[in-house]
Amino acid sequence: EEFVTCGGVKLQEVDPKTMESRLVKGIFFAGEILDVDGITGGYNFQHAWSSGFIAAESINAEVN
Repeated sequence: EEFVTCGGVKLQEVDPKTMESRLVKGIFFAGEILDVDGITGGYNFQHAWSSGFIAAESINAEVN
């Protein structure tokens, strides 16, 4: 039984250190918008939290 969807923004198009688009500066991605799907058991939640944290830190660094 599936709990997440597949597809989304390709990982090659995102800088993993900042979660910023490599194609359009100033756009950041996190969580299930990315083409990532893990097995059930919290892996997708962890990816969403971790990528969201990285994106937020990167945006904060740009703004400040």
